[in-house]
Amino acid sequence: MNKITKTSNISRDNSQKTDLRVRKTKRAIYNALTELLQKKSIDKITVSELSEKAEINKGTFYLHYVDIYDLYQNALNEHLKKIVDKIDFMDLFFTNPDKFSRNLVMRSIKKSIFENDPFFSRDNASFSQSAQFYFCNALATKVLESNQIPATLENEIKLKFIFSGSGSLLRYDSHEDTELIINVISNTIKNLFPEFYQR
Repeated sequence: MNKITKTSNISRDNSQKTDLRVRKTKRAIYNALTELLQKKSIDKITVSELSEKAEINKGTFYLHYVDIYDLYQNALNEHLKKIVDKIDFMDLFFTNPDKFSRNLVMRSIKKSIFENDPFFSRDNASFSQSAQFYFCNALATKVLESNQIPATLENEIKLKFIFSGSGSLLRYDSHEDTELIINVISNTIKNLFPEFYQR
């Protein structure tokens, strides 16, 4: 029995060391990519160049990613999660949907939080088409993590509907439509979560 326990502990320790190594490697790759994106677009970055910058060999890179574009999509997703984590008005989603909607429109989308961000440079625009999808998912996850509503599939779909619709509207609106868009987003939140607002 003791031998089995010791073996299990050793396996767990090895697994934790491997996980830590993987996290460190991925962080080094992500940091190298971010640094290189400051100077050139993703289609001009090679795996060799990135691996050298991250101080890994090319084989290690291919253990984690199919190619440079696979890395870019993974990094873009993680990057948008970090942006959402910094949003300081997420708690307003259930306490004040009108104010939440105004902040979402005016601060996180209208005010260009993506300005000077290498992931959203003009050169990388054609490679960032999935950004809205990742941003929407990150926002939905953030609301669910607040534990103010049950983390059900139905609630997840409702949240993704709200955020993907908001993103689509804001992409093509004119400045005069801003107030209308804020009202539509706020009313959609209230209509999709009526039980919450009737308490």
